[in-house]
Amino acid sequence: MPEPPAPTPSTGAKADQHAIEAAAQRLAEERHAAQRYGKLPYVVHLAQVRAVLSAYGYGGALGVAAWLHDTVEDTDTTREEIAARFGEEVAALVWAVTGTGESRKERNRSAYEKIRKHPQAAILKLADRIANVEASREHPDKRAMYRDEHEAFERALAGLGDPRMWARLRAALLA
Repeated sequence: MPEPPAPTPSTGAKADQHAIEAAAQRLAEERHAAQRYGKLPYVVHLAQVRAVLSAYGYGGALGVAAWLHDTVEDTDTTREEIAARFGEEVAALVWAVTGTGESRKERNRSAYEKIRKHPQAAILKLADRIANVEASREHPDKRAMYRDEHEAFERALAGLGDPRMWARLRAALLA
């Protein structure tokens, strides 16, 4: 029997990217298994972040990082493990959006500082914030928190990210 044709670089790259994202999703599901996003499994939030990125045409390392963006902050996963499994670019994105500190204000400040040093991470952070704000429609206390933080969020990430995503975030905050 003749061998099937070799995949073209574009289809091979797409298949590889799909496999990498699937592996990231599996790791995130495993690590966040005990966590909830409100009443839903935590993976629902991760899928929403990925969907926001997809809506604006983002994939690659950002697509992989969408699944992993909370693993270092919320689980025992390390930045080094992310780098070993998914590469330094993904690890850098995840680390940039990972807040460290005792309070929410400190965690936000640390993430914003890292994002300014790794500007591509602003797109990931915007997708995360959009997903959170859109999910907060039924939770007035969460919505109020995001509205209260928004001015500092915009000031910290001024000039970074995708203008279309900023517009969506602003609209979601007003909804």
